[in-house]
Parts: sequence; structure tokens; C-alpha cells
Amino acid sequence: MSLIEELGKVAFSQMAGRASSRTGLNEAAVKALMPMATAVLLNGLKKNVAQPGGAEALAKALAKHDGSLLKNPSRAGDDEVMGDGAKILGHILGGKQGQAETALAKAAGANPDQIAKLLAMAAPAVLAGLGRAKAEGGLDAGALAKLVTKESKTAQSAAPNELGGLLKWIDADGDGNVVEDIAAIAGKALGGMFKKP
Repeated sequence: MSLIEELGKVAFSQMAGRASSRTGLNEAAVKALMPMATAVLLNGLKKNVAQPGGAEALAKALAKHDGSLLKNPSRAGDDEVMGDGAKILGHILGGKQGQAETALAKAAGANPDQIAKLLAMAAPAVLAGLGRAKAEGGLDAGALAKLVTKESKTAQSAAPNELGGLLKWIDADGDGNVVEDIAAIAGKALGGMFKKP
């Protein structure tokens, strides 16, 4: 079972109820958005590990993420864990964080604050999965970078095709403005799925 499959079948399914209460989205919306959140996070990590020293920096950061969170995924909704998740998002997405959150929110019919909270819950879970894989496999920085690239491709294939433009934008250099274009494309396929009744 790949990291993405494990997160989807185990961690995120167990997180859904807590995530719904923390974000105001219904559980079906949370489960639908988690693959997108994972794809966005891993795509950002893939870009980061391709930079000089990026893989080494991730390997060092994973020392704080040993996978224990996956034993009790609902802890991802704790204030302390979400606070850590918000910091992780800043490191992974950098200056693109706000636009990525807005684009996902517009496409999903949610608001950016809801998406920010969801990403803040997903980020520690993703790093926990990577941290456990690193520890169990004895991965060095180079092997970790290969794992991130592999899992990023898996996550992208699991996410809706309409999110492809957002993922390419995250992977590209420079900022640009993606919100309206991505929201218009993705919203046609995804709009209305995530609104809480």
C-alpha cells in the first residue's frame, strides 16, 4: 500500500469527523477534498526537494514527524497540531499558499479559511507518513526525494484532473495569478459538491 493509499483509507477517513467540526465542511466534502489537499502538499514538497539542499532540509524536518500521528489521526484537529500544520504549509507552499487556498476554495464552493484549516490538518498527516516511511526504510535524503516524487505522482493521479492546472502552477517558478483560471475550470466539475447542507 502506498503512502497515499494508506492516508486515504486509514488516516483521512478517521480524520473526517474532526475535520468537519473544525472546518464547517460536511464529512463527504472533507473526504473529497483530502486527495486534492494531499496532491497540493506533495507537489509543493516535490518542488522543494528538487532545490539544492531541499531533500536534506526535509529529512531533518521529518525527525519531528515519526508517524505517531497516524496511530490517532483525529489528533490532527488539535490546536497544537494544526498550528504546526500552518507552519508546515508556509514552508511547503511559500508565497503561493494564499492563492492555492483561494483557488481550492473557489473551486469547491468553500471559503479560504475552511481550506486553510483543512490543509493545516492534512500537512502533519502527510509528513507523518513520510517520516514513518523514512524511519522504516532507513531512507537518506536522496531516497526520500525519490519517494516524494513518486508519491506526488500517485497523489496527482488520485486527484481530479481539473486540479492539474493548480498543481502545475505550484510546480512552476514565479507567482503569477492562478485563482480565477483554476477556479473557473475546476468549479465546473467540482462546484456544489462541498457545500454543507
